[in-house]
Amino acid sequence: SGFSSMKPIHQNPHFTITHLTIEQPLIHKEPEGDTFEQHILILTPEKASNESPVFFILGGETTISEKRLAKLYKNYGSPPEVIFIYAEHRGYGKSISQQQDQSIPHYVNTRQALADFHQAILHLKEKYTGIWMAAGYSYAGGLVIDFARRYSEDVKAILSSSGVVDWYFTMDAYDKGVRRIFGDALYQRTEKHIHNLTPEKLFDRNWLEREFLIAIIHGISQYKKYKPLFHLFKYLTFFSTKTLLKTLHILDRLFADNQAWKYAKANAKLQLTREEALTMDYQWRTWRFQQCNETGVFEVSAEGKGIFPRTQEDFIAECQALFGEEQPRALKKRWALKSIINRLEVPLVYVAGELDPWQALGARRNLRHKRYTYFFIPGAYHCPDSVNPKLGKRVLDVLLQYAKNR
Repeated sequence: SGFSSMKPIHQNPHFTITHLTIEQPLIHKEPEGDTFEQHILILTPEKASNESPVFFILGGETTISEKRLAKLYKNYGSPPEVIFIYAEHRGYGKSISQQQDQSIPHYVNTRQALADFHQAILHLKEKYTGIWMAAGYSYAGGLVIDFARRYSEDVKAILSSSGVVDWYFTMDAYDKGVRRIFGDALYQRTEKHIHNLTPEKLFDRNWLEREFLIAIIHGISQYKKYKPLFHLFKYLTFFSTKTLLKTLHILDRLFADNQAWKYAKANAKLQLTREEALTMDYQWRTWRFQQCNETGVFEVSAEGKGIFPRTQEDFIAECQALFGEEQPRALKKRWALKSIINRLEVPLVYVAGELDPWQALGARRNLRHKRYTYFFIPGAYHCPDSVNPKLGKRVLDVLLQYAKNR
């Protein structure tokens, strides 16, 4: 791995954000082979020095951004002497390979991504010599646990925020969570709209609109910021499916930069060029590849057809249509994290939100791990510490205490 020059890209009276890239091998066992550039952002508070503690964030299934990093720093209490570093996950954002055809991104997998983070830390530690902590959110909340297992010497403590640790090919836990949040009446109205969108063939217009509606359900179920839209959605479900969709598309454009529609289109895209990948409009396609290839967690309904009516066979057909006959590999070998938590050598802080549909697939409160703190937040959604400064500060204080005492 090799550094590019570090460039300050954002300054204010309280901190500076610097951008750098690291050249990483596509396959770490073949360091002389093809490479890609991993993008990294470093937020350095005004009062921090190179000996200050480092809060290293493992990127997940989205791009990194200076706006997101600045918000995270603020929501952990703007600690004046903690450096925040945000490393992009291979295959997302601009951290993609040089191959022109990105249709089957074999280089995107958890093992190689963890090796990227390890190499990045080794290089960055030459400059930043303080105590290191690592954090991950959602999928990356699972990654950080696997990272602590494989590279226990790299960091002194880890934070897993709403991290998924139970990775099944199909699961109904999310459906149960949505039903709990929606209540029976709203769930049943939504179910009718979903069934009005039953496709005739893979990736047809009904398939796309159903996927779009599922993306909306994700947003309003998981995130506090979309809570105002939840009440509007509840009202809209009384109308026809056509009216519901028309209004939701307008809301998606106004409030979410078309992210729900981009999710639907990405999951139906059969071929992807490098130029298209760099637009960042198709990142969910890369996540779909990881689901097929490694992680699973495809949503099915707990009872009846429900709002997630697809079957295991449906997902197998979709994986094969998108990525070829060798998929889905996730059906053959499970990414198992739950069993390793008690054996971790690294102290763990875990944060769970009561209203998060992923919560049932997260870590449990009672673990045998000796250095373990579990924050369960009543009334909270997905990754609550990343959006609540009071909670974020409490979480970071515990993490720092673990790191200093290890």
